[in-house]
Amino acid sequence: MIPNKIFPKEWMEIHPYTTINQTDLYFTSLANELYKQDFPSDLPEPYRRKICLYTAAYLEDTISELGLWSSFRRKHKELYGTALPFWPTEKDYIEDEINETDLRFIIWNTWEKACYPHPYINPNNEQIKKLAHSFYHMLSSVYETAPENEKLKGYFTGFNTETEAEHKLSWLFGHTYLTEPAIAPYIKNLAPQHRFIVPTGPLALFLYEWIEILSNNPSWQTIKNLFPGPETLLEDMKKHHAEIYRKFMEGTGGKNIVYLNGYESLHRFLTEILEWPDDDDHMLPQLKTHKNFILMVNPEKGILLAKDICAYIADKNNPLYNREEAKKHAFRLLTEETLCPPDLLTYCITNKLLPDAMLPGGEEQALVSQNADFIARHSLLSFYRGD
Repeated sequence: MIPNKIFPKEWMEIHPYTTINQTDLYFTSLANELYKQDFPSDLPEPYRRKICLYTAAYLEDTISELGLWSSFRRKHKELYGTALPFWPTEKDYIEDEINETDLRFIIWNTWEKACYPHPYINPNNEQIKKLAHSFYHMLSSVYETAPENEKLKGYFTGFNTETEAEHKLSWLFGHTYLTEPAIAPYIKNLAPQHRFIVPTGPLALFLYEWIEILSNNPSWQTIKNLFPGPETLLEDMKKHHAEIYRKFMEGTGGKNIVYLNGYESLHRFLTEILEWPDDDDHMLPQLKTHKNFILMVNPEKGILLAKDICAYIADKNNPLYNREEAKKHAFRLLTEETLCPPDLLTYCITNKLLPDAMLPGGEEQALVSQNADFIARHSLLSFYRGD
């Protein structure tokens, strides 16, 4: 049975220390006041609690100058030109203070990332808007009097020991109010070293990208594996990829992407254009049951293959595009892990080849179009930003 009260223990689970102080008790009490509000009826109880905890932590972050929210906002603006996804910020939006639109995002982010089966949550859900308005009224009433948490002020500015740095990075990766929703489904299966190669948070940022925004301290450069090293590719592999690229581009008249109808077309392309041996190791017989294929080539990475998604991509060179099918299923490319290889999805978003994508149920086509890259980052994490 879920208790009807939020306890300090729950609050401490999204903090980097274990000793409770008066500030922690204050924000736990605030979370309990938030918990009394009317929540969306189909939002499970555990995530109502999470929303209250995260909202209180957002206020704490803002007052204490931790920098998480401001870093997210600045990076979003750098990437997309706006402070937040989905909605224009209100006329009286003040950076580095509390805002109703911020709360709307926190509620949506928590609900959309909740670990239970549910359709994609419409950011324009009226219940979210109503709850954000109630929360904003409550936070506004305490904004001037709520205490700073001195333990969090400038928390990521630097560190004294490597152990301290590792502790801070572990907290940042998956236990803050802004990163926990993204990583919660995966964290039990991630080894410590995965922190450096798995992106986290609403924008799927790698830890080094978070640190670059949060701190100007060059000492972070000394933490092993935090920042990516130079990519190395064996010379033989480089030559192999370059040769595939040459044959592909020559065979397609300069196109780096082709759409193939059926396995026989795939087989013909691989044997006649790429000149691969006609054997089971090269001809991928396990794909015979699939309807259509996309091949895309890169001079450095070689070739990628996607299956059964041609109908969703509105490319003038794609004879298999089907607008009605795209309206039903193109959104899945932005949210369904492994359905579309990252480089192909980036290509589609950059070239606006998913104009029919909309939320399940046929809603918000313009919203999806304007926020496609954000939705892919937010939904797919490594499955979009990884290789």
